[in-house]
Amino acid sequence: MEEVTEKRGPIEKGKKGWPVNPFGVGALIVFALVIIFLIAKPLLSQKPSLQEQSNNPGGEIISPNPGDIIRADKVNIEVSPDNPQNVQKVEFWVKTYADNKWQMVGEVANSPFKLEWTIPNEFKNKAVAITSHIFTKDGKEIKDPGGWREGIILLSQ
Repeated sequence: MEEVTEKRGPIEKGKKGWPVNPFGVGALIVFALVIIFLIAKPLLSQKPSLQEQSNNPGGEIISPNPGDIIRADKVNIEVSPDNPQNVQKVEFWVKTYADNKWQMVGEVANSPFKLEWTIPNEFKNKAVAITSHIFTKDGKEIKDPGGWREGIILLSQ
């Protein structure tokens, strides 16, 4: 019997099957590893959820709440430290999602650690995140206690 050969374009099936290009197989494996790395890296480096962030030692942000829509010229930002008698001061920080740069908007050295922040025009009609830094009397700085307050919308009146 005559052997029937199969041909697909310039490649012809031999007695042992289709020819394998080791360079092509290697390139395919490298490509697959790169794709897996690009997918896995963001999953492994995700920020902790707000629930996980709230377990940070130092305190928590009382107000505003995540996702609040504020239609005012001022907003109250309040932090409740775990150990208020050991707090030297609390700094309050805000960033817009547009520029992603944190700016200190004020600090308070006495309890209650509450800041009435007058919202400047550069922050109006934008979504912001709010955080705080607690400075203890023994010289430690606790950044982002209780996590950030995400997705707060500041609208003009």
